[in-house]
Amino acid sequence: MVRFATVLMLAGLLAGGSALAQTPAKDQTQLPQSEDLGVEPNPQPPAAGEQPQPPEAQPPAESGEDLTEPPPPEPDDQSDTEETSPDDLSFGEIPDVTVIELTDDIARRSIDALALVRDKYKDANLENYESWQDFVDKTDEGKKFEADIKAAGFANVDEWNIAVTSVSFAYSAITDNLADDLAAQIAEIEKDTSLAQDMKDRMIKGLKAMIPSENNKKIVQAMIDDPDYTEKLRLLAEEGE
Repeated sequence: MVRFATVLMLAGLLAGGSALAQTPAKDQTQLPQSEDLGVEPNPQPPAAGEQPQPPEAQPPAESGEDLTEPPPPEPDDQSDTEETSPDDLSFGEIPDVTVIELTDDIARRSIDALALVRDKYKDANLENYESWQDFVDKTDEGKKFEADIKAAGFANVDEWNIAVTSVSFAYSAITDNLADDLAAQIAEIEKDTSLAQDMKDRMIKGLKAMIPSENNKKIVQAMIDDPDYTEKLRLLAEEGE
C-alpha cells in the first residue's frame, strides 16, 4: 500500500537494538533423594544363610556426554541479544522524501481524488501492491485508476502521490504534533556517533522534508476547518496504518 507514513520507516532505523535476553534465576540446589540415586531406601539386611544380592548395575552414561550441560541450541535458534548494526543499513532502506509547496487547489484536488479512488477501488485489494504505481503497472483496473487521477488534473500517479503526501505531512503536524517528533529524531541522529556521516545526512534530509512549511500547514488547516473535507482528510490516517 502507499506508504504515506514514511516517518515510521525512518524511525525504525533509529532503534538502538533489541532487548537483551533475561537470564532466569538458577533453581535452588536440593540434596538428592535416595530414589534419585537408584537405591532402595532403608535396605533390610539379608536373612541368615542368604547370600546378599548385588545391586543392579545401572547403564553408564554415553561416552563424552556431560549430563550437567543444557542441550545445544537448534541451528535456526536466534539469540535475543542479536542486534543490527547501523553499518548494516543500506541507502536503499532510507526512502527519498519528495514534497511540494501546496496551493489550495492542488491540496483539495489531491484529497478529492483520494476519496474517489478509495471508494471506487475498495475491492481491488490495493494492500497487495507496493504502491499506487505498482497497481497501475500490473493490472487493467490500475489503468482505469490512472485515468481517474489524470481526470483530477494530475499528470500521473506519482505527481498526485507527492501532492497527497505533502498534505499528509501537514495534516500529521497539525493533528499529531509530528513536527516536534521529527525535530527530536533529528537531534538524536545528529548526536549518534555510530552512524556514518553520509547516512546521517540522508536520514536528516528525509526527516526535514517531512516537516511541513507554514504555507502547507495553513492550507491544510483551512481544509480541516471545512466540513466538506474533515472526513476526507481522515483517510490519510488510514493510509498510514
